[in-house]
Amino acid sequence: MQNHVCSRRIALKVLAAGGAAGTLASACSGPAGAAPAPVGVVQAGLVSSYPVGSLEPVGNLALAVGRDAKGLYAMTLTCTHEGCNMAVEGNVSASGIVCSCHGSQFDANGGVTRGPAQETLTHFAVTVDASGTITVHGDQTVAASARTPVA
Repeated sequence: MQNHVCSRRIALKVLAAGGAAGTLASACSGPAGAAPAPVGVVQAGLVSSYPVGSLEPVGNLALAVGRDAKGLYAMTLTCTHEGCNMAVEGNVSASGIVCSCHGSQFDANGGVTRGPAQETLTHFAVTVDASGTITVHGDQTVAASARTPVA
């Protein structure tokens, strides 16, 4: 059984908002000090929902989809310091990602800009079907520079 990190503050916030055990588990994703567990295959909306220069969390999952001039990319939102889910306990925007648990900061591509985190965020493969639906393949890690071109 993995040891997941979840502050009492996060647990109470999720439960007070009516969250169920599954929501709590996703809010408290990631073992302390380790790479995040794969998120599986996730439908992440339509390409048209992601203008160039955007970075958005996918619901409360520890996952974000971004788009830059080269295309779409996806990465974990599990902080590499102690495993906080920054979609729930943090701030995600095109200017970067902030973990509210201990103050780590990452750029919009997942690179560490301020500790205590020391490791970059893991990126996942992205595909887009003919209708423009984005699928993130959380079981397939890719280089931080990988992009899926879109028209």
